[in-house]
Amino acid sequence: MSKSAQRKHEKTADEHQRSLVALINEFSYGHHLDTVFRDFIELAALAISNSVDRAQFDAREKRYLEIVGKYKPEEVARFPKMLAELTMSFEVRIAAMTAGRELGVRGGGLTDVLGETYMMLDLGNARSGQFFTPYHVSHLMAGILMAGRIDAARSREFERVHEPACGAGGIVIATAEAFHDAGMNYQETMHATCIDIDPCCVHMAYLQLSLLNIPAIVVHGNALSMEVWGHWFTPAHVLGGWSHRLRARKALDAMRELMGTPEGTPEGQTAVLPPVDATPPANDLNEVESDGVAVLEQLRADAPDVADMFEEAIATLPASRSIFDVVDQLALF
Repeated sequence: MSKSAQRKHEKTADEHQRSLVALINEFSYGHHLDTVFRDFIELAALAISNSVDRAQFDAREKRYLEIVGKYKPEEVARFPKMLAELTMSFEVRIAAMTAGRELGVRGGGLTDVLGETYMMLDLGNARSGQFFTPYHVSHLMAGILMAGRIDAARSREFERVHEPACGAGGIVIATAEAFHDAGMNYQETMHATCIDIDPCCVHMAYLQLSLLNIPAIVVHGNALSMEVWGHWFTPAHVLGGWSHRLRARKALDAMRELMGTPEGTPEGQTAVLPPVDATPPANDLNEVESDGVAVLEQLRADAPDVADMFEEAIATLPASRSIFDVVDQLALF
Protein backbone atom coordinates (compact mmCIF):
# COMPACT_ATOMS: atom_id res chain seq x y z
CA MET A 1 0.00 0.00 0.00
CA SER A 2 1.15 3.60 -0.56
CA LYS A 3 2.34 5.63 2.42
CA SER A 4 -0.37 8.25 1.88
CA ALA A 5 -3.08 5.57 1.82
CA GLN A 6 -1.65 4.04 4.96
CA ARG A 7 -1.60 7.40 6.77
CA LYS A 8 -5.20 8.09 5.73
CA HIS A 9 -6.25 4.63 6.86
CA GLU A 10 -4.66 5.12 10.27
CA LYS A 11 -6.62 8.36 10.74
CA THR A 12 -10.03 7.20 9.53
CA ALA A 13 -10.17 3.45 10.29
CA ASP A 14 -11.58 2.09 13.51
CA GLU A 15 -9.70 -0.55 15.51
CA HIS A 16 -11.55 -3.40 13.84
CA GLN A 17 -10.73 -2.17 10.33
CA ARG A 18 -7.08 -2.01 11.35
CA SER A 19 -7.25 -5.54 12.71
CA LEU A 20 -8.89 -6.73 9.48
CA VAL A 21 -6.08 -5.24 7.40
CA ALA A 22 -3.47 -6.74 9.74
CA LEU A 23 -5.01 -10.20 9.31
CA ILE A 24 -5.04 -9.82 5.52
CA ASN A 25 -1.39 -8.78 5.55
CA GLU A 26 -0.49 -11.95 7.46
CA PHE A 27 -1.07 -13.83 4.18
CA SER A 28 1.47 -11.75 2.26
CA TYR A 29 4.33 -14.21 2.74
CA GLY A 30 2.76 -16.86 0.51
CA HIS A 31 -0.26 -15.37 -1.29
CA HIS A 32 -1.13 -12.33 -3.37
CA LEU A 33 -3.21 -9.98 -1.24
CA ASP A 34 -5.69 -9.45 -4.08
CA THR A 35 -6.39 -13.22 -4.13
CA VAL A 36 -6.68 -13.38 -0.34
CA PHE A 37 -9.09 -10.45 -0.25
CA ARG A 38 -11.29 -11.89 -3.01
CA ASP A 39 -11.30 -15.34 -1.41
CA PHE A 40 -12.20 -13.94 2.00
CA ILE A 41 -15.10 -11.92 0.59
CA GLU A 42 -16.43 -14.86 -1.41
CA LEU A 43 -16.11 -17.30 1.51
CA ALA A 44 -18.02 -14.96 3.80
CA ALA A 45 -20.70 -14.35 1.16
CA LEU A 46 -21.07 -18.09 0.54
CA ALA A 47 -21.38 -18.83 4.26
CA ILE A 48 -24.12 -16.22 4.73
CA SER A 49 -25.99 -17.26 1.59
CA ASN A 50 -25.97 -20.92 2.58
CA SER A 51 -27.62 -20.09 5.89
CA VAL A 52 -30.79 -18.82 4.18
CA ASP A 53 -30.76 -19.89 0.52
CA ARG A 54 -31.09 -23.67 0.31
CA ALA A 55 -31.95 -23.53 -3.40
CA GLN A 56 -28.31 -22.72 -4.22
CA PHE A 57 -26.73 -24.50 -1.25
CA ASP A 58 -25.02 -27.43 -3.02
CA ALA A 59 -23.26 -25.40 -5.71
CA ARG A 60 -22.14 -22.75 -3.24
CA GLU A 61 -20.96 -25.29 -0.67
CA LYS A 62 -18.86 -26.93 -3.37
CA ARG A 63 -17.36 -23.55 -4.27
CA TYR A 64 -16.67 -22.86 -0.57
CA LEU A 65 -14.68 -26.09 -0.25
CA GLU A 66 -12.74 -25.35 -3.46
CA ILE A 67 -11.54 -22.01 -2.05
CA VAL A 68 -10.69 -23.38 1.40
CA GLY A 69 -8.66 -26.15 -0.22
CA LYS A 70 -6.07 -23.61 -1.42
CA TYR A 71 -5.01 -22.69 2.12
CA LYS A 72 -3.29 -24.37 5.06
CA PRO A 73 -5.40 -25.08 8.18
CA GLU A 74 -3.76 -22.25 10.15
CA GLU A 75 -4.52 -19.86 7.26
CA VAL A 76 -8.15 -21.00 7.01
CA ALA A 77 -8.52 -20.21 10.72
CA ARG A 78 -7.85 -16.52 9.97
CA PHE A 79 -10.89 -16.11 7.74
CA PRO A 80 -13.50 -16.33 10.55
CA LYS A 81 -11.42 -13.82 12.53
CA MET A 82 -11.48 -11.46 9.55
CA LEU A 83 -15.26 -11.76 9.27
CA ALA A 84 -15.57 -11.10 13.02
CA GLU A 85 -13.50 -7.90 12.71
CA LEU A 86 -15.60 -6.72 9.75
CA THR A 87 -18.81 -7.43 11.69
CA MET A 88 -17.53 -5.55 14.74
CA SER A 89 -16.53 -2.60 12.57
CA PHE A 90 -20.13 -2.28 11.42
CA GLU A 91 -21.36 -2.74 14.99
CA VAL A 92 -19.23 0.23 16.08
CA ARG A 93 -20.48 2.35 13.20
CA ILE A 94 -24.15 1.49 13.72
CA ALA A 95 -23.77 2.49 17.37
CA ALA A 96 -22.19 5.79 16.28
CA MET A 97 -25.00 6.40 13.75
CA THR A 98 -27.66 5.73 16.40
CA ALA A 99 -25.95 7.93 18.96
CA GLY A 100 -25.49 10.69 16.39
CA ARG A 101 -29.18 10.76 15.51
CA GLU A 102 -30.12 11.09 19.20
CA LEU A 103 -27.89 14.17 19.31
CA GLY A 104 -29.34 15.55 16.10
CA VAL A 105 -26.22 14.79 14.03
CA ARG A 106 -26.80 13.35 10.55
CA GLY A 107 -24.28 11.23 8.67
CA GLY A 108 -20.83 10.17 9.73
CA GLY A 109 -21.90 6.81 11.15
CA LEU A 110 -21.77 4.18 8.43
CA THR A 111 -19.19 3.80 5.69
CA ASP A 112 -18.15 1.50 2.86
CA VAL A 113 -15.68 -0.52 4.95
CA LEU A 114 -14.75 -3.06 2.27
CA GLY A 115 -14.53 -0.50 -0.53
CA GLU A 116 -12.19 1.63 1.56
CA THR A 117 -10.10 -1.39 2.51
CA TYR A 118 -9.91 -2.52 -1.13
CA MET A 119 -8.64 0.86 -2.31
CA MET A 120 -6.31 1.32 0.66
CA LEU A 121 -4.62 -2.01 -0.10
CA ASP A 122 -4.12 -0.82 -3.69
CA LEU A 123 -6.23 -3.63 -5.11
CA GLY A 124 -8.31 -1.45 -7.44
CA ASN A 125 -8.00 -2.12 -11.17
CA ALA A 126 -6.97 1.27 -12.54
CA ARG A 127 -6.72 -0.05 -16.12
CA SER A 128 -10.44 -0.85 -16.17
CA GLY A 129 -11.34 2.34 -14.33
CA GLN A 130 -12.30 0.53 -11.15
CA PHE A 131 -12.41 2.95 -8.24
CA PHE A 132 -14.81 2.96 -5.31
CA THR A 133 -16.62 6.23 -4.69
CA PRO A 134 -15.53 7.85 -1.40
CA TYR A 135 -18.29 7.31 1.13
CA HIS A 136 -18.83 11.01 1.91
CA VAL A 137 -19.62 11.53 -1.79
CA SER A 138 -22.04 8.58 -1.77
CA HIS A 139 -23.71 10.00 1.35
CA LEU A 140 -24.15 13.40 -0.32
CA MET A 141 -25.60 11.81 -3.49
CA ALA A 142 -27.99 9.64 -1.50
CA GLY A 143 -29.21 12.59 0.54
CA ILE A 144 -29.96 14.60 -2.61
CA LEU A 145 -31.49 11.83 -4.71
CA MET A 146 -33.60 10.30 -1.94
CA ALA A 147 -35.07 13.51 -0.50
CA GLY A 148 -38.41 13.04 -2.24
CA ARG A 149 -38.35 9.24 -2.23
CA ILE A 150 -38.17 9.02 1.55
CA ASP A 151 -41.47 10.89 1.78
CA ALA A 152 -42.93 8.49 -0.78
CA ALA A 153 -41.80 5.57 1.35
CA ARG A 154 -43.86 6.90 4.26
CA SER A 155 -47.06 6.61 2.21
CA ARG A 156 -46.20 3.45 0.27
CA GLU A 157 -44.71 1.38 3.13
CA PHE A 158 -41.37 0.97 1.36
CA GLU A 159 -39.31 2.38 -1.49
CA ARG A 160 -37.22 0.47 -4.01
CA VAL A 161 -33.59 1.37 -4.74
CA HIS A 162 -31.85 0.23 -7.92
CA GLU A 163 -28.08 0.39 -8.43
CA PRO A 164 -26.84 -0.92 -11.83
CA ALA A 165 -23.12 -0.62 -11.00
CA CYS A 166 -23.10 -1.19 -7.27
CA GLY A 167 -19.41 -1.76 -6.58
CA ALA A 168 -19.12 -2.65 -2.90
CA GLY A 169 -22.61 -1.27 -2.22
CA GLY A 170 -21.46 2.09 -0.86
CA ILE A 171 -24.31 4.17 -2.29
CA VAL A 172 -26.91 1.67 -1.03
CA ILE A 173 -25.34 1.84 2.44
CA ALA A 174 -25.47 5.65 2.21
CA THR A 175 -29.12 5.44 1.17
CA ALA A 176 -29.88 3.28 4.22
CA GLU A 177 -28.18 5.91 6.37
CA ALA A 178 -30.26 8.64 4.71
CA PHE A 179 -33.42 6.72 5.64
CA HIS A 180 -32.14 6.39 9.21
CA ASP A 181 -31.34 10.11 9.37
CA ALA A 182 -34.95 10.79 8.31
CA GLY A 183 -36.22 8.75 11.25
CA MET A 184 -37.16 5.67 9.22
CA ASN A 185 -36.13 2.06 9.75
CA TYR A 186 -34.36 1.15 6.51
CA GLN A 187 -34.80 -2.55 7.29
CA GLU A 188 -38.54 -2.14 6.76
CA THR A 189 -38.87 0.84 4.42
CA MET A 190 -36.38 0.22 1.60
CA HIS A 191 -35.41 -2.65 -0.65
CA ALA A 192 -32.36 -2.63 -2.92
CA THR A 193 -31.63 -4.39 -6.19
CA CYS A 194 -27.93 -4.14 -7.01
CA ILE A 195 -26.03 -5.22 -10.12
CA ASP A 196 -22.35 -5.51 -10.91
CA ILE A 197 -20.34 -7.30 -13.57
CA ASP A 198 -17.40 -8.01 -11.24
CA PRO A 199 -18.02 -11.05 -8.99
CA CYS A 200 -15.79 -9.56 -6.29
CA CYS A 201 -18.00 -6.45 -6.18
CA VAL A 202 -21.08 -8.67 -6.03
CA HIS A 203 -19.63 -10.51 -3.04
CA MET A 204 -18.56 -7.27 -1.32
CA ALA A 205 -21.96 -5.66 -1.77
CA TYR A 206 -23.78 -8.80 -0.64
CA LEU A 207 -21.59 -9.20 2.43
CA GLN A 208 -21.92 -5.58 3.59
CA LEU A 209 -25.66 -5.35 2.94
CA SER A 210 -26.15 -8.65 4.76
CA LEU A 211 -24.21 -7.49 7.81
CA LEU A 212 -26.23 -4.26 7.89
CA ASN A 213 -29.48 -6.26 7.56
CA ILE A 214 -30.52 -4.40 4.41
CA PRO A 215 -33.20 -6.22 2.36
CA ALA A 216 -31.58 -6.66 -1.05
CA ILE A 217 -31.02 -8.82 -4.09
CA VAL A 218 -27.49 -8.54 -5.46
CA VAL A 219 -27.27 -9.57 -9.10
CA HIS A 220 -24.13 -10.75 -10.85
CA GLY A 221 -24.87 -9.37 -14.28
CA ASN A 222 -24.29 -6.74 -16.94
CA ALA A 223 -26.68 -3.79 -16.90
CA LEU A 224 -25.71 -2.91 -20.50
CA SER A 225 -26.03 -6.29 -22.22
CA MET A 226 -28.82 -7.43 -19.84
CA GLU A 227 -26.98 -10.69 -19.08
CA VAL A 228 -27.52 -12.25 -15.63
CA TRP A 229 -25.31 -14.97 -14.15
CA GLY A 230 -26.49 -15.23 -10.57
CA HIS A 231 -28.60 -13.86 -7.71
CA TRP A 232 -27.71 -13.35 -4.06
CA PHE A 233 -30.55 -12.80 -1.58
CA THR A 234 -29.59 -11.12 1.70
CA PRO A 235 -30.89 -12.69 4.92
CA ALA A 236 -33.06 -9.60 5.49
CA HIS A 237 -34.71 -10.20 2.09
CA VAL A 238 -35.44 -13.86 2.81
CA LEU A 239 -36.44 -13.61 6.46
CA GLY A 240 -38.52 -10.49 5.83
CA GLY A 241 -40.64 -12.15 3.14
CA TRP A 242 -39.60 -9.55 0.58
CA SER A 243 -40.25 -11.79 -2.45
CA HIS A 244 -43.94 -11.62 -1.61
CA ARG A 245 -43.84 -7.94 -0.66
CA LEU A 246 -42.31 -7.06 -4.03
CA ARG A 247 -44.90 -9.13 -5.88
CA ALA A 248 -47.68 -7.44 -3.89
CA ARG A 249 -46.28 -4.01 -4.81
CA LYS A 250 -46.09 -5.01 -8.46
CA ALA A 251 -49.71 -6.20 -8.39
CA LEU A 252 -50.84 -2.97 -6.73
CA ASP A 253 -48.99 -0.84 -9.30
CA ALA A 254 -50.56 -2.90 -12.11
CA MET A 255 -54.04 -2.30 -10.68
CA ARG A 256 -53.29 1.39 -10.30
CA GLU A 257 -52.21 1.59 -13.93
CA LEU A 258 -55.24 -0.39 -15.10
CA MET A 259 -57.58 1.96 -13.25
CA GLY A 260 -55.79 5.01 -14.57
CA THR A 261 -54.43 6.13 -11.22
CA PRO A 262 -50.85 7.32 -11.81
CA GLU A 263 -48.38 7.10 -8.96
CA GLY A 264 -48.27 10.34 -6.97
CA THR A 265 -51.95 11.27 -7.49
CA PRO A 266 -53.35 13.00 -4.35
CA GLU A 267 -55.12 10.58 -2.07
CA GLY A 268 -58.49 12.27 -2.36
CA GLN A 269 -58.47 11.83 -6.14
CA THR A 270 -57.49 8.17 -6.28
CA ALA A 271 -59.82 5.32 -7.06
CA VAL A 272 -60.39 2.87 -4.25
CA LEU A 273 -58.12 -0.13 -4.78
CA PRO A 274 -58.64 -3.50 -3.14
CA PRO A 275 -56.21 -4.21 -0.30
CA VAL A 276 -53.12 -6.25 -1.12
CA ASP A 277 -52.07 -8.79 1.47
CA ALA A 278 -48.36 -8.26 2.22
CA THR A 279 -48.13 -11.32 4.46
CA PRO A 280 -45.86 -13.96 2.90
CA PRO A 281 -47.62 -17.23 2.11
CA ALA A 282 -46.31 -20.35 3.79
CA ASN A 283 -44.52 -21.56 0.67
CA ASP A 284 -42.38 -18.40 0.48
CA LEU A 285 -40.52 -19.21 3.69
CA ASN A 286 -40.27 -22.78 4.89
CA GLU A 287 -39.07 -23.68 8.36
CA VAL A 288 -36.68 -26.53 7.80
CA GLU A 289 -34.46 -26.22 10.85
CA SER A 290 -35.39 -27.52 14.30
CA ASP A 291 -34.90 -24.04 15.72
CA GLY A 292 -37.46 -22.62 13.32
CA VAL A 293 -35.13 -20.60 11.08
CA ALA A 294 -36.85 -19.80 7.77
CA VAL A 295 -34.91 -20.39 4.56
CA LEU A 296 -35.47 -19.98 0.84
CA GLU A 297 -36.25 -23.47 -0.46
CA GLN A 298 -36.36 -22.75 -4.18
CA LEU A 299 -35.11 -20.00 -6.44
CA ARG A 300 -37.94 -17.56 -6.91
CA ALA A 301 -39.41 -17.44 -10.38
CA ASP A 302 -39.65 -13.67 -9.95
CA ALA A 303 -35.92 -13.14 -9.38
CA PRO A 304 -35.17 -9.76 -10.96
CA ASP A 305 -34.31 -9.51 -14.60
CA VAL A 306 -32.01 -6.63 -15.54
CA ALA A 307 -34.38 -5.54 -18.30
CA ASP A 308 -37.22 -5.34 -15.77
CA MET A 309 -35.34 -2.66 -13.88
CA PHE A 310 -35.20 -0.41 -16.96
CA GLU A 311 -38.83 -1.18 -17.75
CA GLU A 312 -39.97 -0.27 -14.24
CA ALA A 313 -37.98 2.96 -14.34
CA ILE A 314 -39.57 4.04 -17.62
CA ALA A 315 -43.07 3.06 -16.45
CA THR A 316 -42.85 5.35 -13.43
CA LEU A 317 -41.65 8.40 -15.37
CA PRO A 318 -43.94 11.47 -15.42
CA ALA A 319 -44.93 12.57 -18.92
CA SER A 320 -42.62 15.58 -18.68
CA ARG A 321 -39.50 13.40 -18.41
CA SER A 322 -37.66 11.20 -20.90
CA ILE A 323 -35.65 8.00 -20.86
CA PHE A 324 -32.52 10.16 -20.68
CA ASP A 325 -33.61 11.20 -17.19
CA VAL A 326 -33.63 7.52 -16.25
CA VAL A 327 -30.14 6.96 -17.59
CA ASP A 328 -28.93 10.09 -15.81
CA GLN A 329 -30.48 9.08 -12.47
CA LEU A 330 -30.32 5.30 -12.80
CA ALA A 331 -28.32 4.77 -9.63
CA LEU A 332 -31.33 5.66 -7.48
CA PHE A 333 -34.92 6.05 -8.58
